Amino acid sequence: MIERPSYDQGEQAMLEQRAPKAVAFAKQILDTARPFLPQRPLRVLDVGCGYGHTALELARHCASVVGIEPFESLAGHALQLQRSEQLANLEFRHQSIYDLPDRDRFDLVVLDNVFEHLPDQARALEILSGALRDGGVMYLLMPNKLWPIEVHYHLPFLSYLPVPLANRYLKLTGRGEDYTDASYAPTYFRLRKLLGARSELSYQFVLPADLSLSASGAALHYRMGVAAIKRVPWLWAVSKAFLVIAVKHG
Repeated sequence: MIERPSYDQGEQAMLEQRAPKAVAFAKQILDTARPFLPQRPLRVLDVGCGYGHTALELARHCASVVGIEPFESLAGHALQLQRSEQLANLEFRHQSIYDLPDRDRFDLVVLDNVFEHLPDQARALEILSGALRDGGVMYLLMPNKLWPIEVHYHLPFLSYLPVPLANRYLKLTGRGEDYTDASYAPTYFRLRKLLGARSELSYQFVLPADLSLSASGAALHYRMGVAAIKRVPWLWAVSKAFLVIAVKHG
C-alpha cells in the first residue's frame, strides 16, 4: 500500500473540505473544457480522484466516469461513495496512472491538482493521450513550481529546494518528513516542453470559465491577476497555478 503524505493525513478534515466543493469543481471543469469538447456523450477519466466526490458530480452530467486513485484508503472511500449513490455510470479503481490499461476510450481526462504528484510526467502524458479518443480533451490544473509559497505545506520557497533540503525544511518546521510526493510541480517552460513533445496534442493555457467557482475567486488580488494575464499572457510564467486544455488530434 502506498503511504499517504503528511499533508493529506487529516482524513476527516479533508473529507469535510472536499465534499461540499465537489459541485463547484465539477462545474468549473465542464464549463472550462466545454468549448474544446467533442459534441458527443462524454466518457470521462478522473485521475487521482481522491475521495471520489468530483467524479461523482461529473457522473451526474456525463455518460460515464472512471476515477482512478493510487492511495488505497482514498480509493476505499470512493468505492463506498459509489455504492451509497448507486450510479451505474460511475466506476472507481484503486490504480496508478502508470497501470492504466484503457486505450482510445475517453473524451475528457481530468487531472485536478494531480500532475505535481507524478514522478514521470512524460510517461503519464503518453499514457493519458493514448487513453483519449480522437478529439478528446485533457484538463490539467497544477501549481507553479516557482510560486513563492508552496501550496501543500504553505512554506515559503519549499518548492525551490532539492528534495533532501526540502525534507530538512519540513522536519524543522514540523510540517512533515518527506517532500517527494509533492515535489514534481513544473515550471511554465518545463510544462510547455512536456506538452510540446506530444505531437498529437495541441494545447493552450486558459483561465477558469467562472471565477466565482474558484477557491480564491472572490479575492481582489486573484481577479487582478486574471485581468493581468488576459492582457499579458507571458505572466503565466509567474502565476500561482497553471490551467491547460490539451486536445488530441488524430
